[in-house]
Amino acid sequence: MQFENELYEAILDAYPKMSVRAFSQALGMSSGYWSSITAQDLAVSNVALINLNDFIECRKLLMESDLARQRKLESIQRLIAKEIVSRFALENESFDAVWDEVSTSLRQSQCVASGSHGAMPFVMVTR
Repeated sequence: MQFENELYEAILDAYPKMSVRAFSQALGMSSGYWSSITAQDLAVSNVALINLNDFIECRKLLMESDLARQRKLESIQRLIAKEIVSRFALENESFDAVWDEVSTSLRQSQCVASGSHGAMPFVMVTR
């Protein structure tokens, strides 16, 4: 649970007002997901980490001028990538190659599991 605690603390640093339920939804899961896995001392799923990475990517697109928060979000994305790669990589494989392969594979398996591809994420900015 060390990774999970570090991840949650990093998210709270970037979004101090984010609730546990909102964090669960950012992971692409039900609103009780985070509470459930922490109560059971389980690791966050790989699919949830990919969903969170996508959530963060969308948030970064919305923050053109908030460089401090953008750096925090990039740090969280590196944390996620390192965790996923450590779950899948052999010591002699390159980090970038494994990350590309794993993230693509997880997205494809999520589409197959759901039976459809769903809507693409989009960002709408009003000025």
